[in-house]
Amino acid sequence: MKEQSGTIVGIDWSADSHTCYDLKADKSFKIPDSVEGYGKLLNDYPEAVFVIEEANNRIGDYLLINNREVYVLPPCRSKEARKYHFSSGAKSDSLDAKAIALTFKEHPSYCLKARYSGVGAKITKLVTMYNIVSKTHSQQCNRLYSVLLRYFPEYLHIMDKQYRSNTSLRILSICPTITELKKVSNEELRKILNKENYRMTSILRKKLDRIRSEGISWGDTSCEGNLIMFLANQILALRGTAESLRKEMGETLENSPYRIILSIPGVKAVIGSYIVKAYLTHDFRSYQEMQKYAGTVPFLFQSGRKSIMLMRKKCDNDLRSMIHIAAFASLKTCGWARNYYKRKRKEGKTYGHALRALGNIILKIAFSMLSKMKE
Repeated sequence: MKEQSGTIVGIDWSADSHTCYDLKADKSFKIPDSVEGYGKLLNDYPEAVFVIEEANNRIGDYLLINNREVYVLPPCRSKEARKYHFSSGAKSDSLDAKAIALTFKEHPSYCLKARYSGVGAKITKLVTMYNIVSKTHSQQCNRLYSVLLRYFPEYLHIMDKQYRSNTSLRILSICPTITELKKVSNEELRKILNKENYRMTSILRKKLDRIRSEGISWGDTSCEGNLIMFLANQILALRGTAESLRKEMGETLENSPYRIILSIPGVKAVIGSYIVKAYLTHDFRSYQEMQKYAGTVPFLFQSGRKSIMLMRKKCDNDLRSMIHIAAFASLKTCGWARNYYKRKRKEGKTYGHALRALGNIILKIAFSMLSKMKE
């Protein structure tokens, strides 16, 4: 095939094959998810601009590694594109790929230019792992709460917020029911906990004694006991994995040219990794583009005669959450951040609006710092 100058190729990716649409030739075709399929795409379209729905996918990484020009379209945008370009409601992979290509042609500002970075690739993997671990941890904590409320409510109510502590979870992994707890004394528990560097405080002793006296035995509790034990052990394992990931994130940032990100108030290893990952995987032309991506500033959405301002609908939700956490953490450690927050509150801003404004400033500082660094 001849070289395609100025050609736009929209890609609707999937696990086994990828549907591509050549906007210039007005045709669609499929390639297998393999090196051979990727190679054919590169050979047939050496000068094309590739547009792909943003997600973790191998074809996007392959194109970037081979120095191709790649733009990513947020998933919400591609759904809007289908409705805008194909009002009939018909859906197919070919139409999706065509909608992606047409959106880039007609609304290039909706797409962000992607880029490849060695440091960025590693940080992206760490952030992906941390996302999975943290979300799984939240899910399992919620499941444990539900199970305790159903089968062991005395433990939940007496331990109160302490039930989610590492020491409490370790106790549940040893004595998951009232029957098992009554078989083990506080002194025996203390010896087991001490070997694993957990503390048995006087307050914890009193709570355990109270649980033993107020708890109700329901006969055979082996099934629910095994379930509670499983959840407690899994949560402890997830916390250990999360701590290892935090440590690796910190070491990766410290050994990279982007270590300066850690000097920003409220930004430590995890939050810094999320910010650096977003910066290194997208070619933001200005700090405003990065702020829009993170959902800290509004942007204009237009479709036909419809024109509205949106704040967070199209943003990276994980990055948005991290910026919010960074803004909140900076209030405890940074004088200018506290003063800025208080000033916004005096202006009549709500708690959330004031924190978002502070997060906006933090992200602007981060972009300014990172844009001056080179790998």
